[in-house]
Amino acid sequence: MKEKETAKTKTTTTQTVTLPKTSFRDFVRGVWIELRHKVKWPTRKELIQDSSIVVGFLVFWTIYVGGWDFLFAQLLKLVLSK
Repeated sequence: MKEKETAKTKTTTTQTVTLPKTSFRDFVRGVWIELRHKVKWPTRKELIQDSSIVVGFLVFWTIYVGGWDFLFAQLLKLVLSK
């Protein structure tokens, strides 16, 4: 028994949408409204926790890169002193 193949076609139309011109004041007002009502701001606890993680990584990488820098500086001194 053969199954019939059906082809699905989509008809799309291209529409040009013209937005009304807005002033800079309207833009700033829209940004302010979005920041106040649509953005999920972190709580104080979340902010401190996330900032601590970032500072921890910075300290780790500073020590790591500084250690390698110190090691290569000592090796360079050793090589150039001979």
